[in-house]
Amino acid sequence: MKKSLVMVLLLAAACSAPTAETTTTSSSPPTTSVPVDTSTTEPPIECPQPPYQLGALPPGVGDGEVDPAEVEPDVWTSVPGISATLLARNDGSIAVALIRGTLPAVDWPAEKGEVVVDGTRAVVGPHPDGSWVAGWFEAPGERCDLYTMVFYPPVSPEEVEAAIVGMNRVGG
Repeated sequence: MKKSLVMVLLLAAACSAPTAETTTTSSSPPTTSVPVDTSTTEPPIECPQPPYQLGALPPGVGDGEVDPAEVEPDVWTSVPGISATLLARNDGSIAVALIRGTLPAVDWPAEKGEVVVDGTRAVVGPHPDGSWVAGWFEAPGERCDLYTMVFYPPVSPEEVEAAIVGMNRVGG
């Protein structure tokens, strides 16, 4: 009984609705429409190289830099709109990444300690992937004044500390 009452109410509602205009169809082939993405994206920020000279580096780190375009991006170096300085070990593997324009791409759940980078408070700590990560910002609201520094394994806490303490500002 309930089922037939519902059907009657639906038919009554359909019959009492305003009538639609009559349209004619043609024999032209059906067309498909593709939604157009009207959103705009801002171009990536071009941050200058970090204004730091690294006075102390872990053993085996070479003097030369690696072109970021020549290495596979990882969770730390794949954030767009950044400037990355990548330092390699003598065997060509990445040892240190100093990234400008972003704070750490992921939060690292291990304990973090506070350090000072050129008079600015920073946090540093180990990440479960074996790296050590530092993050700091110099001026709130300025994207290019956000920094991440990643020390890839193998590295000891003492080497991380020495590298951070040995950083000197060389430019603006």
